[in-house]
Amino acid sequence: MDNHLNIQDTIFLDSTALAALMNPEDPRYVKARSLFLDLHDLERNYITTNSIIFELHEWLRNEYSYQQAEYFLKAIDKAVSKGKLAVISSSHEFDGESRRLLMDRPELHFSLSEAFTAVTMSYYQIKRIFTFNRNYMMLANLDKEIRIIPTN
Repeated sequence: MDNHLNIQDTIFLDSTALAALMNPEDPRYVKARSLFLDLHDLERNYITTNSIIFELHEWLRNEYSYQQAEYFLKAIDKAVSKGKLAVISSSHEFDGESRRLLMDRPELHFSLSEAFTAVTMSYYQIKRIFTFNRNYMMLANLDKEIRIIPTN
């Protein structure tokens, strides 16, 4: 992980939060934008995964345009270069841990992607996630200190 990021202030960005921020027609856009600007004012740092970036790039290309998808990648690159965002790449170890989490904790009902997020957050000791995915409420069963933003 980038040494510029302070783990205590880092927030995991998932695909639902990023997608809402990028789509003014999304019913959660106003809430996402307001929350993100509030978090930005607090000088928070962010972390996400390359799989989320890949997923959103494809979604933007398919739903909007190739230019929108490229704009998104440039914005991500800029945030990374400024030390505000760390993008974690999948590894064989994380892939295996994600699969083990699915097998060991079926009651969580995580998708493989959600399990990868949980493994990444656990490894880097990230305690907050900006998401509109209600499945992540189950993260509290793995770590009681994890907080979901927004809370409702």
